[in-house]
Amino acid sequence: MAAAGPEPLRLWQEAAALAGAVRGALGPRGGRALLLRPTGEALPTRDGRRLLEALSVEPPAARLMAARACSHRAATGDGAKSFVVLLAAVLGGLQAVGAGAGLRRALRDFETQVLQRVAARGLRRHLRPAPPGSLEPLLEPYLAGRLGPGERRRLARLGAEMCRRCGPAAAARPRVLRLLGRRFAELHAAVPGLPLASSRLLPGIILRRDFAAYCPTDGELRALLVTEPLRPALTAPGVEFVVDSEGQYQASQRWITRRTEALMKHLQSNNVKLLLSSVKQEEVVIYYAKLYGVSVVECLSSEEMALISEITGVSPYTPVGDNMDREITETAVVTFCQSLLLVSKRCVHIGFASVCAFQPHCLVLCGPVDGVNEQHAAALQEAFIMLQQLFKTADQREDWKAEGESQSKASDVCTWHSSATQKQLVIENTCNTSQVSECQLKALSDETEGKIFDSDKSDLLVHNQKKHSIPVLVAHNSDTVTACECLDVGKGLEKTCCHIVPFKQEESCAGIAQDYSSRLIEAGSVLPVGGYFEILLHYYIQDYAKQCQHSEVTIVSKVVADALLSIPKALYGTAKRDGFTKFYLEAINLLRKNQPLPVNNEGLESVYCKYQLVISVLHCVTELLSIDLVIGIRRPLQKTEDRDSEDDT
Repeated sequence: MAAAGPEPLRLWQEAAALAGAVRGALGPRGGRALLLRPTGEALPTRDGRRLLEALSVEPPAARLMAARACSHRAATGDGAKSFVVLLAAVLGGLQAVGAGAGLRRALRDFETQVLQRVAARGLRRHLRPAPPGSLEPLLEPYLAGRLGPGERRRLARLGAEMCRRCGPAAAARPRVLRLLGRRFAELHAAVPGLPLASSRLLPGIILRRDFAAYCPTDGELRALLVTEPLRPALTAPGVEFVVDSEGQYQASQRWITRRTEALMKHLQSNNVKLLLSSVKQEEVVIYYAKLYGVSVVECLSSEEMALISEITGVSPYTPVGDNMDREITETAVVTFCQSLLLVSKRCVHIGFASVCAFQPHCLVLCGPVDGVNEQHAAALQEAFIMLQQLFKTADQREDWKAEGESQSKASDVCTWHSSATQKQLVIENTCNTSQVSECQLKALSDETEGKIFDSDKSDLLVHNQKKHSIPVLVAHNSDTVTACECLDVGKGLEKTCCHIVPFKQEESCAGIAQDYSSRLIEAGSVLPVGGYFEILLHYYIQDYAKQCQHSEVTIVSKVVADALLSIPKALYGTAKRDGFTKFYLEAINLLRKNQPLPVNNEGLESVYCKYQLVISVLHCVTELLSIDLVIGIRRPLQKTEDRDSEDDT
């Protein structure tokens, strides 16, 4: 059954309904929803993904909106509720101005012609580097949107401690966060029936099963990974083995026993004291393992085996026919191996000598019931995914880069407006290496109060002493504090000193401007939580929209700028009366006077995550407006092959 695509009014109504379901849970002051599971268990939650997945959504476009919000959350670890709220506001604004084919094209142009320029030349100057060595200011406000006050503080400390212990070297922090995000299910053990304060971080990993055979040993030992039964087969796979008599059967069993004993003796001679198996081993294997002092842990999941292989760098062992004498080299070094009792469940606690930068630690996560433990574990795993975004940079798209290269005037590339009387300055970076970090562009002119991008304002162009053009992120007097330094990236760099020198008007700065504009958001850039990002982007988009020559792009700019305010409005909606109005007016007045915004103590958030949220919402709006036909499929699609018919000539 086919139907016409949804109209803009219908899209806005459906998005507004989704936003109404999650808006009350947005932010640290938001409320909780009570989810009732089919089992009868009631789970209070503020998690946007859980709320969207729990809704019974019928309209196809609304299901697409919820799916895109959850996909964005899975990719960045954050923003499901903000995604829906911003999406509803954008669709509402487009519906009010009459969304048509021209506005659909203008949405695509807005990203490259307005949003990227605003981020590079307006938003950048307000960004700050993440605090060195401290993750709590990022984790606590992130968890505040999902958990209660007591829970978020405790989990923020546990998450930060786990990240520090698993990655002592700050340079390896991105890789450690990626592994924590992918393997957190195997790096934590949930214990119901205990308070959250009882949670602990232990070295090594915890396998949630007991020993099949346990032989206590002291000191380091070697472990072997196996993925198939060690009991020898009588024949090759697919070959029939016929037993004609009881004697032949007994003889075959004796042969299996001798081969199994020989294998265990061979493992003992190679100092293998632990078998980690992904399959269940036969009783004869367990018997001889105990006899020769080899501990056995069986039925490990494929994810646990993959984690152990990644930590130790070893591959599973495969016995090769009659060749029992070859040396076993693919073994993992185990620092300790012991039994661990978690309430009433007996587990295996193993410490591995890691061959990579990741030092394995396991979080024992306690909670009153299983549902709460699941919620805490999901929040921590997504927090690690969110922290990964902190090390990413947002670069300009290739079409903008090509557009910048095609400009005939260098001043038109470097600045918002071309002016013969415009002042230009260049920062000469004096350092001992060709590798330097980018710093945030600072405003030097205090002449203008009303317009940030006025033509009288001076620009900063960056020039390296070794002919390398770089943008500057943050400059404080004679020292340069970069986001990469605060994140301990690029430790070999020398301290840099910035000197402002005159730059002649006729000299070409196209190459310098191209490097400057290619990086929109530097790694490690953060802003205070509480709507600062949305207010800044709103202000600069509005300012640029007044100067834009394209009427359709101007309309989209105004719609997006107004829609961005929907997020801080929702955040301050549960606070004191007129809280948003006071915050908004104060922030706009300071921006018009070119003064820094006041800083709160509620924590920080990744600017990369917020920027990707806006991009994802714009892509979703474009996708929704481009739907012309909705087709309901009642049965699976039939695969068709491209073959020429015999009748074709």
